[in-house]
Amino acid sequence: MQYQYVVSAHKASSVLASVSGAFTLPEATDLVLAKNNRIEVHTLTAATGQLRQVGDWALNGKISTLHFFHPSDRLTGCILVTSEKFQFAVLSWDAEEQRVVTESTGEFTEVTGRPTTETKIVAVDPLNRVIAVYAYQGIVHLLPMDSAEDPESAWRKILRLRGRKRLGSHQQSQGSLSIGSLATSNADTEKWPYLVRAPMADGLIVPSYLQTAVSNSHGRDKGKEVAHAERSSNIYPIMARYIHELKVVDIQFLHGEADELPAFAVLYEDANMQRQVHVYRLGDGQGELQPISEWTSLSLEASAAKLIALPGGNVLVAGDESLSVIGPDRQPLGMSKRASAVTAWTWIDTDSYERLLLADEEGELSLVVLQYADSKGQQQVQDLFVERLGNTAVASSLTYLDAGCVYVGSHCGDQMLVRLHTQPLPRSVVEGANRRALHMWDETAESAKILAFPLGDADNVESQTQPNTFVETLELHENLAPLVDMCVVGIGESNNRTADTMTTESEAHEESGSASGGVEDCRSAGTQPGGNYGSVVSCSGMHNTPGLRVVRNGIGIEQLFSVDISGLLGLWSLTVAQPASCDSRAMDIDTDDARLVLLVLSLVDRTLLLGWREPSGEQVDVAEVALSGWRLGEPTLAAGLASGRRHVVQATSSAIVLIDSVGWTVQAEWVPGEIGMSAISAVSVSGDQVAAAIDGRTIVYLEVRQGALACVGHRQLDNVVSCIDVHSWHGVAGPATHVAVGMWSVNDVCLLALPDLATAAPALSLRMPQGLALPAFAIGLASTGQDSLPRSVLMCTLGNTPYLLAGLGDGRLHQFALSVDADGVSVREHKSIALGSGPLGLTPFVNHGSLNVFASSDHSAVLFADKHQTAHSDARISGSSSPRISKLMYANVDVLGIKRMAPIDSLGLPMSMCLAVGSQMWIGLADPVQRLHIRSFALPRWATPHRIAHSSTQGVYAVATIHSLDTGGSLTSTARESAVWERFALIERNVQHQAISSKSLYNMIAATPPAEVGRFTIMDSQGMDVLASALLLTYEMPESLCAASLRCLQRPIPNADAAAEAQEAPASLANSSHSGNLGESDSMAQMLSGVFVLGTSIVPPGEDDARSGRIIICAWDATQRHMRIMCTFEVVGAVYALVPFRGMLLAAANGQLMLLGWQRRAVGAKANYTTKVCDSVMFMEDPDYELVLLCSQQTQITALSISVSGDYIIVGDIMSSASLYRYEEYVIPASSGNRGNLQQSGSEAAFAGQIRHRLVPVARDYSGVWTTAVASVPPPLAQNTARLYPNVIDAETGFLARQNATSYERAFRGALQERFVVADAYNNIIRMARAEDRAAGDGSGVDSERLYVEGRWHLGDMVNVVRQGSLVMDIPDPEFPGFVRPVLVYGTLHGAIGVIASVEDGRLGRVLDRLQINMAHLIPTPGLWDYGQWRGYSSDQRTSQAFGFLDGDLIEQFLDLSPETQQLVFSGGSTLLPGEAVAEAEHQMKSEFWASFSRVEAEGDVAVFSQMAVSDIGQREDVSLDYV
Repeated sequence: MQYQYVVSAHKASSVLASVSGAFTLPEATDLVLAKNNRIEVHTLTAATGQLRQVGDWALNGKISTLHFFHPSDRLTGCILVTSEKFQFAVLSWDAEEQRVVTESTGEFTEVTGRPTTETKIVAVDPLNRVIAVYAYQGIVHLLPMDSAEDPESAWRKILRLRGRKRLGSHQQSQGSLSIGSLATSNADTEKWPYLVRAPMADGLIVPSYLQTAVSNSHGRDKGKEVAHAERSSNIYPIMARYIHELKVVDIQFLHGEADELPAFAVLYEDANMQRQVHVYRLGDGQGELQPISEWTSLSLEASAAKLIALPGGNVLVAGDESLSVIGPDRQPLGMSKRASAVTAWTWIDTDSYERLLLADEEGELSLVVLQYADSKGQQQVQDLFVERLGNTAVASSLTYLDAGCVYVGSHCGDQMLVRLHTQPLPRSVVEGANRRALHMWDETAESAKILAFPLGDADNVESQTQPNTFVETLELHENLAPLVDMCVVGIGESNNRTADTMTTESEAHEESGSASGGVEDCRSAGTQPGGNYGSVVSCSGMHNTPGLRVVRNGIGIEQLFSVDISGLLGLWSLTVAQPASCDSRAMDIDTDDARLVLLVLSLVDRTLLLGWREPSGEQVDVAEVALSGWRLGEPTLAAGLASGRRHVVQATSSAIVLIDSVGWTVQAEWVPGEIGMSAISAVSVSGDQVAAAIDGRTIVYLEVRQGALACVGHRQLDNVVSCIDVHSWHGVAGPATHVAVGMWSVNDVCLLALPDLATAAPALSLRMPQGLALPAFAIGLASTGQDSLPRSVLMCTLGNTPYLLAGLGDGRLHQFALSVDADGVSVREHKSIALGSGPLGLTPFVNHGSLNVFASSDHSAVLFADKHQTAHSDARISGSSSPRISKLMYANVDVLGIKRMAPIDSLGLPMSMCLAVGSQMWIGLADPVQRLHIRSFALPRWATPHRIAHSSTQGVYAVATIHSLDTGGSLTSTARESAVWERFALIERNVQHQAISSKSLYNMIAATPPAEVGRFTIMDSQGMDVLASALLLTYEMPESLCAASLRCLQRPIPNADAAAEAQEAPASLANSSHSGNLGESDSMAQMLSGVFVLGTSIVPPGEDDARSGRIIICAWDATQRHMRIMCTFEVVGAVYALVPFRGMLLAAANGQLMLLGWQRRAVGAKANYTTKVCDSVMFMEDPDYELVLLCSQQTQITALSISVSGDYIIVGDIMSSASLYRYEEYVIPASSGNRGNLQQSGSEAAFAGQIRHRLVPVARDYSGVWTTAVASVPPPLAQNTARLYPNVIDAETGFLARQNATSYERAFRGALQERFVVADAYNNIIRMARAEDRAAGDGSGVDSERLYVEGRWHLGDMVNVVRQGSLVMDIPDPEFPGFVRPVLVYGTLHGAIGVIASVEDGRLGRVLDRLQINMAHLIPTPGLWDYGQWRGYSSDQRTSQAFGFLDGDLIEQFLDLSPETQQLVFSGGSTLLPGEAVAEAEHQMKSEFWASFSRVEAEGDVAVFSQMAVSDIGQREDVSLDYV
């Protein structure tokens, strides 16, 4: 069975809620954030205004609300967390263990209740006596709170529990909480009244289904006592109380005296759509709710949405246009405010409640000041004022921290930490701070150029900051939410970072840059290294902070300096201490720390020296230098520093020279003639050690001793030397003990011991390790010639393991993990991996404190040790005294064609490197390894990016945006009128509307001006500069966008007219071919490449759905520097998806799936219409070709997304799940027959013998799924097909009823063909497959007209887009070559980017499946929520267990565990739990499942089989821990 491995590349960044308080320490100011299913804890340093992250933890549930409260008897506070699946947990901080612990957990579920349509509402009593949760319509759940030190309090008397609840499973009775006690080693630790079960002594927990079996067992296993949960004696019930209001907007507890019972106010909307407030007080007895009669029903503003409790039992009601203070026995006090909905609020001072911060939906931050006066012995609000402070991102949460610092959490923009000032800030200060925070450009002119859209009357291109602001931005954290669309750009395509023009395979597939609600053909992706991986460009943000985000993984290199140098063979960087004078430059530096940074460039016929002095000030000037002592008239083979930077070693083919680094005089020289040789062929320099190959076969070892070169030894070998290395495994801690030598004639590397050059170990073969097959792409790259011979060798220690690395000419890397001791050198492990297709060079360098290796090739990579295994470097392999081998990891470099690399030791340019890229020399800065890097590009305010596509042939992006016009302050009435008339004029010139006449449209625009306008923009791929932009028609919005290459089709004509029309056609059209230039004279007879296709919808005022839409074809003409609109094609309905398909175009318009082609016009019907829309946009119809409908097929309701796999097309419907169609070409028979989808009129016999197209329905999913995205899964590699169906384990088949054995075999071995991933609106992912074609009634029970479900999984976030590609290099592990292939990248509503990989080895997938279940059952997570409930499929129609998917985020946590805990998890806790109890419980669970097994979804249900219980993976699968 094929599993899908789902892992997050960038976790959700949208902040759902934020709270502050003393959480980690009594004196700390902590910030706790909720991001989807994770909580992050930060601590504020008030003096510097910086946040320091303490940690982040994942919960088994999507967080709905977050509240902080501080019990009076505790030094630190607690956090109340609720989930969308009606769970709650109380969390606190363990200062000793430095982790979050669970104080209480449970559920508030109602069997007959109807969940609220909006988010859950949680309110906490100000005196920490009770918590109210509103999750079901008309029902409020009350969670009593009390201090364990006050057992006789009034609140406990009222809510005393009438009975005990035992510790049980997650199936709880209505309105009850079932939890156990928290075991702790410290008896004095403060406890929360609701206590939970204890973790086991080794950090594990007892699975819930084993608790009874374990507690009844008294056995011990390996001397360890089994811990189990105790019963609690002070558990309180969750009480469900009914209220009359059904449509509740907000709930807040009122401030009151300690001797009063808690009361809460309810803001609701009645049947007349009026907003009112009712107040309830908790009564005595069983806590019944009693309405307070003093509160009268007051009609509030219709948009009232927030309740804010005030002293004296009053509340402040915040609406869109006003603020009102209401309370018992008082007149309402109100004032108007700026018209905008309040999205978040927070108190600045919670002691006096005088200053309140409000954030609205336009990003305005306001201060509300309340003045109090004494009335009847209580403080009552007498007056209130509102002051505008400034502009931020639209806040979803607002939290005041300390010292004027406020955290602004946002779903629409980047998260901000701001500081409030009492005086307005100078505009220059604010703009500078915000520019740095927003990652904008340093030069104002550059910013203006980016934001200077043409036709600016429809834009509000204003600064992110405004004058008279009191808000200063301190920090800004990237947020990708809401991620509406994205495109995956191959490496090197997004920034054009290649010095030479390179042709890649991705350029032949324009659909690799498509982005349109459709996914390209998955079969077109190549398997060569450097395929469709690189960066993701997303449409993120909205409202006042829209923008584009460029996200890439691995190593990014920022180019600082470049120079054209041809014939560059090698380069080295040397930094030496020098006096201030230099022969070639006059620079006075009066300091003893002056240094000279030299770049040694080896050319074909000479050596070039470049350099600069340090300290160099703010600017580094690189210039050529001429130094005496250097042999500049011949190429350099190697260069290095010796004698503690006092000398420089230069090696050429004629001599090895030792040069003084102060006076640049030659101190010593060694020539091959001293040993009777003639020429030096290869050299390696490492400190005072030099190893050289003379005349190809002789190895010479030299040492620098007291300013001289001493020949220590030499030896002749049997084979010609290709490369040599003398680096030390100890780094700078000690000299090298061996020399590594690669051979030309044989694929071997030999190790020679120093100083006598004796053979230290048998020759290391550079052939594939025994028992491992080459990956498919490596087989294609392999060569029998010199390309497969070693070109570079390197000895280094990565992690805790000495390695010998060998790079071959065909791009393969051999890595030998060695054991080096007094007994010699031995090979512990040998692996071979293909990194590229060109010669591989290896260079060690230090990146942010860690030793890495730069592998330069056509697709370069950086090698580094796995940080997880390095952290456990002292771990021992079972049964061995040797440390565990540090696994090597690989990070791709975003620059193509790097030939050489040299690290630069510079004070002015830290972490820089010198690169040979094509015919250029670069100086660049490197990013940290294996980190996701995000670069932001701001768009104009209120210009929401909606669709994006990338053209690799043109090197540009196309972006479709939606601009809001009715936002306050966006447009004046004059500008609005101007924009409307401009668009009306364009409509009259360019289009004849099929649904609306020009006159009626004129009247419509005048009566109802549009609230939004659509825009289409072409942007440069390197700096996101706007190249051309044009507005769409009035009421027209962009819906889909893709890049395509369209094949020019011939027009079908009757056979009798074909000869006559051929004679009339111009000869130039018959013989012309497309040259790639989109100028006015192009005829595009063969291929229309590098074009963008935009799909739109037109919704006139008063209509709910689109009555019409357009498909627009346009292209960027790099020669004429304008955008050319080539064709418009009108359709009925909105064009929701566009996908290139076999040189044609697939479009989904409402309920129609259409196939369109770029077809030649009829003779005599040519159009040559040209008009200039603006300076950079030309409307120029193609004179010879037009877009025509080839065929169409009716879908279900409304098709939203399309994906292609070969000839099959998957269509995602808004309500009816997915349908599968097949594309067919057929020849019209000579005799009349079925017309099919022929669009032409007349007799079909006249077109006999011609090819036609049709779309045939094949299969569909009959369940009602609200799809949001679909994507095709590439078929498994041919060599992996047999591995998908491993042998069935006999121990498991014993649980299967005999009559279901056939279904079991069919489920695991049934031939399922096309596979697709479907995402739905309930945050689930489904994998579907088409069954193989079978004859009807064959007795197999397989319905070929149905899509079978192979997997269901709850992601917890809505997937908006899925694209073909990957963020990382597809480097197969030699142990599992090609078994795990990243194939899809998805983006979600809350800003997460994830990767879906195919596990094409059934056994490996089954092992990982068992591992994730063991992890879920045994490893505790904050909240202790059930993992099966979290990942289980859930929708409005059904719930089921998760199957067919692997949780990469959970599985990869296994690497963070200690080796001892890893062994416990791998064995299923069998070393802690009684083996008999585990086996009995597992057997019972699986037997019960198979007893109720049905054939409804056999393929999926069988996958659930291994997910029910923990198991000993080693025993079940016959694998060791090292296998994982």
